[in-house]
Amino acid sequence: EYKSYLSLAVMFKSKRIPRASIDELDAAGNKKQREYPPVDFTSSSTRLINDDVESVGSRLSRISETFDPFRSSLSLHRYLKTSQITDLECFVHFLKGNIGPGLLSIPYAISITGILLGPPLLLIVALLCLYCMLLLLRTSSHLCFKYDLPSLGYGDVLELAFQDYLGNENKIGRRLADAFLILTQLGFCSIYFIMISENVQRVIENNISWFHLPLKVYITVLLVFIMLLSFVWNIKTLAVFSMAGNVFIFTGLIAIAVYMFQNPNYHNIQDTFIGDVAKLPIFFAMAVYAFEGIGLILPLENQMKYPSHFPFILTLSILCVLAIQLFFSVLGFICFRDEIQGSISFNLPEGVISAVAQLAIAFTVYLTYPLMFFVPMEIIVPWAKEKFNRFTPYTVEFWLRTFFVILTFLFSVLIPHIELFIALIGALASSSLALIFPPVAYLMVFRDSISRGKKVTCWIIAIFGIIMCIVGTVYSVMDIVKALI
Repeated sequence: EYKSYLSLAVMFKSKRIPRASIDELDAAGNKKQREYPPVDFTSSSTRLINDDVESVGSRLSRISETFDPFRSSLSLHRYLKTSQITDLECFVHFLKGNIGPGLLSIPYAISITGILLGPPLLLIVALLCLYCMLLLLRTSSHLCFKYDLPSLGYGDVLELAFQDYLGNENKIGRRLADAFLILTQLGFCSIYFIMISENVQRVIENNISWFHLPLKVYITVLLVFIMLLSFVWNIKTLAVFSMAGNVFIFTGLIAIAVYMFQNPNYHNIQDTFIGDVAKLPIFFAMAVYAFEGIGLILPLENQMKYPSHFPFILTLSILCVLAIQLFFSVLGFICFRDEIQGSISFNLPEGVISAVAQLAIAFTVYLTYPLMFFVPMEIIVPWAKEKFNRFTPYTVEFWLRTFFVILTFLFSVLIPHIELFIALIGALASSSLALIFPPVAYLMVFRDSISRGKKVTCWIIAIFGIIMCIVGTVYSVMDIVKALI
């Protein structure tokens, strides 16, 4: 989750591509010329960083209209990358990006629907998210080829898709993507306030029996530490926090798994096979939140050494994430039943294993906060610096960061129930980014070249996402109001 929306810059070396670099060797070790369509190096709109380097085009003059840039190795920007990751590195990055607070909330989502209904529904959500990710990849690859662009981000894809469909220079796609990315990331940050504070509260009060303070006091104290961390503006420094967080999150998950293995509860488990079907929208919202890795796939695919391998890597990663979620949800359900809380770590009693798990998760989420906070600041700060140019850029960014940290703090104090907050963000923002925008963008770009069955499938997914967004948001708001009254 915490690497989902970080931009991975694509840099170019100031040199031409040697023809020999894409040659093969025959059995005798001599260069064997491969057959490639002629490439036009003079008709490109793409500009390299150095002014003295000749522009390189990516349009191929003799390729048929059925050319598929996603499966072809002829996309020239692949050869220009200086930073490339292997298949294994891509798999690890995506796996780590989907293992976090969302995973810890899945056992609660399963407890809503019951042990029989929950896992199959979770599988359906995983497959829907995977399908939409593949749609987004195909759309991005087509637009890169069409507009001679080396790579695109999520907002770029939506912007160009809307422009391609409407035939003008409107920014509606970009504005929609930016709005929902900001909403999603700031929602994550508010959830992190609650998760850190409640885990720390349980460690302290489980080990110091006479010490009791309201959760809102812990959240308020945490504000000071979060504020200090939010002023780390260097992305390289944030990457160090990310690596440290990876160690702690896996430590916490292992400790939780050890405790649940040691404390199963099979007594009258048949009574909880089927849960409350009326709360299915809440389940879908939390499940989509847990699979919110769609913002990570374009940066990773753009950086891969062999981009044609990415669909397989993506599919394998999603299946692994699903297996981990099913493991924790089923095991957590057997262990805690209807007493499961918004994060499975909240159910751990006092003890060494529990304290290790809760502190590891709290520290992981604390280090993740600036990474989540980085994305909305990257969108808002440049606009604000231009809008308030009478102030120095440093002053503008300082006060913006202060304001939005306090805003996420206020939301966490107002709604100190992590399961309700996750359901709200999952329904309102995550479902839009994961289930609505990808099929809509795909339909806009490929409206004249795909089959009727493909169009119907995309429309069904988009309509399902819209229904879940509306109904899930309504249910979440109603539960929040009940909790606050």
